[in-house]
Amino acid sequence: MDTFREEVQNEIDRFLQDASQRRHTFPPMDQGPIDVVLEVANDAGLKSYIFGQGQVETYVLVWKRQFAPTDEEIAAEEAKAGGKSTPAPPPKKVRGGRRLLYGAIGGTITAGVLLVGAPVVLGAVGFASTGIAAGSFAASMMSAAAVANGGGVAAGSAVAVLQSVGAAGFSAATVAGGTVAGASVGAALGGRKDEKD
Repeated sequence: MDTFREEVQNEIDRFLQDASQRRHTFPPMDQGPIDVVLEVANDAGLKSYIFGQGQVETYVLVWKRQFAPTDEEIAAEEAKAGGKSTPAPPPKKVRGGRRLLYGAIGGTITAGVLLVGAPVVLGAVGFASTGIAAGSFAASMMSAAAVANGGGVAAGSAVAVLQSVGAAGFSAATVAGGTVAGASVGAALGGRKDEKD
């Protein structure tokens, strides 16, 4: 079918480049190839109609947009084809577009928060790249943690982790994992929006 699609695309390209042609008729074909012709014609911005009856006699006629057919042209073609015409249906809506968009947005926002937002907020509360700032909220947290642990801050505690992030930012693995998680949440929300439409 890909070869047929390429042939149709080439035929439509030649038609579009020929300034002397207003319309182009495709030979009779069955429904599968007709669907391909309609899709390629729609992508090219052409106005398409299906004429004829039955699988063997059905053909597609396309017009350049600026030469859209008149009612008289349609009636004359219907009389010639021995059957009613059917305007080409609008293209099928591609599902999943929002899923991709929302996933990209979710991943980007999460990466931005992890790379920029978190270090800025942590720095503002005293978890600076040079250590914990004196007199800050972070210093109060460190003091409380030290008292609770008998004079020292335990490795892996909230204060230790926040200071590590404040000093060096998140690791590449953490940013990558967070980005994937954010993209997944965004894609899920986008998928729900697609289903409602």
